[in-house]
Amino acid sequence: MSRVAGAVAAIALVAALGFALAACQTQGTETKIVTSESDASLASWLAKPEGDGPFPAAVLMHGCSGTERNTSHQTVWRGLGAHAALLNENGYVTLIVDSFGPRRITDGCQTGGKYFPLQVSDAYAAYDHLASLPFVDEDRIGLVGLSLGGGTAIRVAASGHGRASPGYSAVVAYYPYCSDFFYRFDLPLLILIGAEDDWTPAQLCRNLAPRAPDRVELVVYPEAHHSFDLPMQGPYYVEGMSGRLHTVQGNPEARRDSQRRMLKFFETHLGPAG
Repeated sequence: MSRVAGAVAAIALVAALGFALAACQTQGTETKIVTSESDASLASWLAKPEGDGPFPAAVLMHGCSGTERNTSHQTVWRGLGAHAALLNENGYVTLIVDSFGPRRITDGCQTGGKYFPLQVSDAYAAYDHLASLPFVDEDRIGLVGLSLGGGTAIRVAASGHGRASPGYSAVVAYYPYCSDFFYRFDLPLLILIGAEDDWTPAQLCRNLAPRAPDRVELVVYPEAHHSFDLPMQGPYYVEGMSGRLHTVQGNPEARRDSQRRMLKFFETHLGPAG
C-alpha cells in the first residue's frame, strides 16, 4: 500500500495493527546484490534455517509502495517479514528484495506496469545470488510476489518473459494484475487474490487460469480485498493511477489460509524442506 489517504488514516493504521513489531520482522541479515545495471546494487535481507543445508529457498518481492521499511507503520515490511519467518520455520532460506529503496523510486503506485521489467531483472539477480550460496539448493528456489511483485512473479512464470534455464521452479503471486497478455506458462503458478479486490480484479485471474489448467492454480477469497495478507485492519484507501483510490484491508483468515497453501504449493513443486 502507499499514500494512505490522509495523515489521520496513517496514524490510525499504526494503532490498529495489533502485532508486536519485533515479532513480525524478519531477523535476516542485510546484504547487497549486484544487478545487470552497472550502478545498481539491490538491498535485500537473507535469513536461513539452522543447519548446513542445502535448503530450498524463496525470494520475496514487494508491491508498488516498496518495502515500507522506513515508514512509521512498516505494514508491507512486516507482512513480508511474516511470510519470510513462516518459510524459515518450515525449512526455507528467504531473501526479501528491495527494488525501490536503493533507486529512490517513490511513484510505483501511480505508474502502472512501468517497473515490471526492473523487478523481473531483480528477481533473476536474486535467484543468481541464492543459487551461489552453498547452503541453498539452486534447483529448488521459488518466488513470492505481492501486488506489483505478484505481477512480476507472473511474468517470471509466463512463457517468453523469463529465461529458460537455470531459474525458478515455482511461483506464488499474491493479488497480481492478471493481464490478458499471458497465454502460456513455463512454471507452476499459484495465484491468491480477494474477491473484493478493486485494484487488481479477481475476474481477470479467473479469465487467465483456464488457459493453463496444468500450470495455474487460482484461489479467490470471499470478502477479501487487496493486501489481505498484510498485518492491518482497515479498510484504508490508497492512491493509484490517475488519482483513483483503491481499498486495502487485512483479512487474518485469508492470510492464514494463503500461507498454508503457499507452503503446500512449495512442498509439491520444490520438494520437502526437511
